[in-house]
Amino acid sequence: MKPQLDLNLLYIAESLFRTLNVSKTAAELGMSQSAVSHALTKLRDHFDDPLFVRVSKGVAPTALAKELRPSIDSLAQQGRDIAQKQEAFDPSKAKGRLTIATSDMFEILLMPDLLNKMRKLAPDLQISIRPTGGDLPKSDLENGLVDIALAGFFKNVPEGFYQRKVLDVYFSTAYRKNHPTIKKPLTASEYYEQNHALITLQGDFKDGFARKRKFVYGSYSFTGMAWTLASSDLVLTAPTLLLEKYKKYFPIVIQKTPVEMPKAEIRMFWHGLTHKDPLRVWFREVLRKELEALSG
Repeated sequence: MKPQLDLNLLYIAESLFRTLNVSKTAAELGMSQSAVSHALTKLRDHFDDPLFVRVSKGVAPTALAKELRPSIDSLAQQGRDIAQKQEAFDPSKAKGRLTIATSDMFEILLMPDLLNKMRKLAPDLQISIRPTGGDLPKSDLENGLVDIALAGFFKNVPEGFYQRKVLDVYFSTAYRKNHPTIKKPLTASEYYEQNHALITLQGDFKDGFARKRKFVYGSYSFTGMAWTLASSDLVLTAPTLLLEKYKKYFPIVIQKTPVEMPKAEIRMFWHGLTHKDPLRVWFREVLRKELEALSG
């Protein structure tokens, strides 16, 4: 049984039909003459025919090559048409819906600016956010219900998925203005004496960095925590970017966390089925740049 034919070889055959010269085909395709000769050898082996034979001024197609030419020319042109469509992708004409699985933290941090940009670049596209539940939505990515998953907590990503680091997240500590017991930035010992709030996807106090903190309140909501923080005596350690967003709208104080807190890496995940899709390729790049802008 013959191996499958590399369709890239057809571009070389299609060029040889036009140039009838190995050197000219090499120059046209930006290849070396030896690479063209090697490709021609593969074609000959596959079709069990010389295909192009040497003549006084280059090469000439055999009878089989002449018979194959219409199909080769057609396939090569189809390939160029597909490539041209990808290169000429125009987001202003794009329609449909793009769905991101993530937490509401990125809805707070990302969506206002992203939506403003999308209205200018791709006004007919819809953007949808849905929760991840803490696990990579593998089946939803595979069947197209989700286009991108964005988080820092997905583990054991299976084959067939792509991922890219898009943001480093650092942590700070915050509490309400006019806090009854905090008059200056907390020291490490004072930090541990406070009552703490914690945001996790399940509201379950399992953040991996708990150490000696005294947690009295846990929530799954990055959004709702802003009200709680500004209206209680709790202390919250959370992503600095999130706390800075809170501070624009709520009376809180932000300080450097007085104990060591490792950074988190945020990654973007997508499935191989959409890896080359022009719309998704374009949107992933838009999303990457918006996330990059968050870090300054």
